[in-house]
Amino acid sequence: MMTFENQRPTTNTVEEMLDKQQITELVQYERYARDYGLWDGMATCYTDDATIEISWYKGDIKGFLKASKPSPDAQTDSLPAHKLHETLVWLNGDKAVAVIVTTMTGRTPVQGKTMDNLIYVRLVYSVKKVNGEWKVYSMTPVYERDTLLPVTPDDVKPVEGARDSYKNLAIVLKGMGVKASDDLPGLDEPKSVNKFLTQVNDWFNK
Repeated sequence: MMTFENQRPTTNTVEEMLDKQQITELVQYERYARDYGLWDGMATCYTDDATIEISWYKGDIKGFLKASKPSPDAQTDSLPAHKLHETLVWLNGDKAVAVIVTTMTGRTPVQGKTMDNLIYVRLVYSVKKVNGEWKVYSMTPVYERDTLLPVTPDDVKPVEGARDSYKNLAIVLKGMGVKASDDLPGLDEPKSVNKFLTQVNDWFNK
């Protein structure tokens, strides 16, 4: 079957290069904003009539934004995250298709054990230009395979007092005779992340 994927993406002009760069930034930021709760920024990525179809939601963008926001008591490490690999963009005038090869990760209790769920997908974005700006019109993953892995195998002894954000790294470092620092920015302690990013922001805006 001939589809857009059968055609090698080509960039023939400076304008096309700039369009592809803008689209790449758009779709990658959309996922970044989704992972880190930047809801206002995420909302700017879509057309008003955008639709999303994924494993747990199918509908319009307003509903997706509402459903994506975690409850105040949600476990931070259970939230999904997207590790983005290749991004390809096909242009057709004021329309485009962007595909990101992605590993989705989520940490969650499964049958009494803490597991990492790794889901391998291709995120397929339909994108169009609205008032001179590229916006996401739809997004649907092509699911390829997934894996459940124990966060720490039962026969590996954890390091007492290690931070949740890097507790397995602490085990590895201990085996090397090194103690992991306990004051690094990590999602298990949101204040540490906010403090660090505020410092970076202050430096950036000076």
